[in-house]
Amino acid sequence: MTVSTPALATGPASSTTAPSGSLPFRGLWLFSPRADAAFLVLPLLLTVGSAGVSALLGLQAASEINRLAVWTAQNILGNGTHVVLTFLLFAVHRDVLTAEPKQPRIILAGTLAMLAVGVLFIFTYYANKDAHIYVVGVLFNVFGLHHTLSQHKGFWALHSLRGHQAGLGPGNPRERTLQQVYVPLSLSLILIRLFFVPDSAAPGATPYLDVGQGALLPHGALAVLLLVWLGFFLLLFRTVLRAGNATGPKVLYLLAVAAATGLTLVAPLWGNVMLPAMHGLEYYMITARMMEPREGDPPSRLGRAWIWPLMILSMLPLLTLGVIHGLILDGAGRGTLGTGDPSGSSAHLVLRVLTSLSLGVVLAHYFADALIYRFRLPSIRKVMLRRLGFAPPAVAASVPAAPSAAAPPVASAG
Repeated sequence: MTVSTPALATGPASSTTAPSGSLPFRGLWLFSPRADAAFLVLPLLLTVGSAGVSALLGLQAASEINRLAVWTAQNILGNGTHVVLTFLLFAVHRDVLTAEPKQPRIILAGTLAMLAVGVLFIFTYYANKDAHIYVVGVLFNVFGLHHTLSQHKGFWALHSLRGHQAGLGPGNPRERTLQQVYVPLSLSLILIRLFFVPDSAAPGATPYLDVGQGALLPHGALAVLLLVWLGFFLLLFRTVLRAGNATGPKVLYLLAVAAATGLTLVAPLWGNVMLPAMHGLEYYMITARMMEPREGDPPSRLGRAWIWPLMILSMLPLLTLGVIHGLILDGAGRGTLGTGDPSGSSAHLVLRVLTSLSLGVVLAHYFADALIYRFRLPSIRKVMLRRLGFAPPAVAASVPAAPSAAAPPVASAG
C-alpha cells in the first residue's frame, strides 16, 4: 500500500467468487466512484442531451447543436486536447519515459518523425488540397479509432486486475480472448460503417466520412455490422457474468463501451460525440492518477494540488486552436479529431502551420502511448502499475510480468 493511494494496491488475495447474482462495488472502482462515474456519465449526458435538444428544435438547428456537442467533446472533455498530457507526464515522472532502456531514444526519434509529418501537412495542403483531405481523413480516423479502442481494452484489463487484487478469483481465458478480439473487430466494424456504408437508403446518399470514395456498400450492410456487434457483446457479457468474478464497476464500464461503439454504428453523428468524450475524460483521469506522488519519489516532485492546474495549462494552446477553428473560423467537423478540414485557416499561413504541427503532436502522442503502455515488458509493467497505484514497490514483484492463469493480463491503457 502506497502513502499516496491507500487501499489501491494490495497484492493478490486468496481467490474467492462473489455470491451468485451479486456484483460487488465497494473498493473496486478504478479511481473513485465519482471519477469513474464522470467518464461514464458525462459523455452520455452530453450526447443524449444534445440529441434531445436537436430533436425538439428540428432539422434547421440540429446541425449546429451537433457541431457544438462535437466541439465540446473534442476541446472541453479532452479528445483533441489531451494529447499533450503524455509529454507532461514524461516531464513530471521521468521513470515513465525511462522504464525501458531504449525507450527514450525511440520516443524522441518517433516524436521528431511525427512532427516532420506535421510539417509535411503544411505543404500537402497547399499542393493538393483534395489529396490532403483524403490522407488526413483516413490517417487520423484509422489511428485515432485504434487508439481510442485500445484505451477501452486497457481500462477493461485494469478492471480485471482490480478484481483479481480484491481476491475475486482467477481470470477467465475466454474473456481474455474476447479482449484480444475487441480492438480489431470494433475497429473494422466502425471504419466500414464510417467510410463505406451510406448514411441512409436514399439514392445518392454518402457515407458519414466521405473523402471522395463514395458509398461502396448498400445501406443494408449496416444490419450485418450491427449483428456482429450484438453477437460479440452478448457473448462478452455472458462470459463475464457467468465467471463469478465480475465487479459492478467493470460491468458498468463494459456497458458504456458497448453503448458508445453501438451508437457510433447506428448514428455516427452522435457516436462522434460520446466515443471521443469518453476517451478524453478517461485520459484526464489516468494522467492525473499517474502524476500523483508515490512512495519513494523525490520530495520536490509535483504536489497533488498542482496536478489539474498544470494539466489545464499544458492543454491551453490546443484549446486555443480549437476555439479558433471550431467557434470562429470553420466549425467542428466529422471524424476522430472533430476538426474535419479546417479550411478557414487556408488564408492564414501562421495558423495553418500551427494547425499542421498540432496534428504532428497528435501522431506523436499515438506513437508514445503505444510504447509506454507495453505491459508485456516487465520493467514497463512494474513502473506503470506503480504509477497507477496498483503495485507499490514492496509488492511490485508479486504482479506477474506475463499473463498467467491466476492474474489477468493488462493491456494498453492509453
